[in-house]
Order: sequence, then structure tokens, then C-alpha cells
Amino acid sequence: MTIPGKNEPGQAALDASNLSRIRQAQSDAAAKNEENNTVKNRLRGVFAQTAQQGLHNEAGKLALKLVEGGDDAINEFCEMVRKCGAYVGYLGKVLSPQQFELFGMAGLGPTPEDERAKIEGRAAGFRLDGEPLSTETDSPYDIGSIKGQVWLRAFRDARGERDTVLSMPPPAPEGGEPASKGDGAEDGGA
Repeated sequence: MTIPGKNEPGQAALDASNLSRIRQAQSDAAAKNEENNTVKNRLRGVFAQTAQQGLHNEAGKLALKLVEGGDDAINEFCEMVRKCGAYVGYLGKVLSPQQFELFGMAGLGPTPEDERAKIEGRAAGFRLDGEPLSTETDSPYDIGSIKGQVWLRAFRDARGERDTVLSMPPPAPEGGEPASKGDGAEDGGA
């Protein structure tokens, strides 16, 4: 419908046309979404089959992503895994021989019990106050035993190191500017 005397369509014609355009766009979107769901369902089916055949799907997806990323991505991932193994140790977990090999520490074996107590005590010493196993009385070993003494000594040594680290001013941001007081620097500190 056009308004008399004008060559432009009326609002009703614009609205009707726009409603048709919206309806068509919704229909196209629904068809595309259905197509996407079909593809997604097909992918889920492939994952179900590969899992049934013994493939670790998450590891497979990661391997595909790493290969796509090239040698740099693979090297970065391997370095992350190696560091993760070291960090697990820092947190007091003693690795099995198989885990030592996985984390790139082949040749290392089971840890003697007193060494294990030392690792656990050191990890406890680095915990923040209030965390479980963050006090001397949290030792899992009898205080009079050799393992208890090793744990306590490692706990105290680590606690001293931790306190030193916590007292350090925060590092300057990448612009080279020193951290402001609002960033955690102490009053009057450099």
C-alpha cells in the first residue's frame, strides 16, 4: 500500500516486508542450526565409536591440536608437562617410577621414606597460613620419629624461605614501572 501522492511505500508495507525478511532469516538460521546439530551429532557418534575402540578421546583431541600447532606447540606442551611434574613434587606428592618417566625424569625411582617426609614437610612449609597442613602440628609423622624430625626440619626451612618470598615487593609490571601502593607495595617501601 502506498500513500497517495508519494512514491514511497507506506509503513504497513515496510512492516509486512520486514516481517517476511525476519521470518526468512529465522527459517534460514533454524535450518543452519539443524545442519550444525547434525554435524555435532555425527561427531558425537565418532567419539563414541573411537572410545569403544579404546581411544582416549581427550588425548586424541590434544594430539591433533598439537600437530596442527607444529613443533613449537609440541615443545611448549612437553615443557609444560615437565614443569607440572616438578610442581607436583613441590606440592608434596611423591611420584611413582612410571610417573617419573612420564614427566621426563627417567632414572629416578621410588623415594625413601625419610626423603618422602622431607618432600612432604617442605610442601607443607610453603602452604599459606590457614591452609590444611600449614602448621608444625599438622605433621603426619610422630614427632619423635626420624621421619617426624625430617618433616619438621624441612617444614621450618621451607617456612623461612616462604616468609622471605612473601616479604618481597611485587615485581614491576612489564613497562618497567615500579608497583604502586595499590598494587601491594608496602607503605614507605622502595
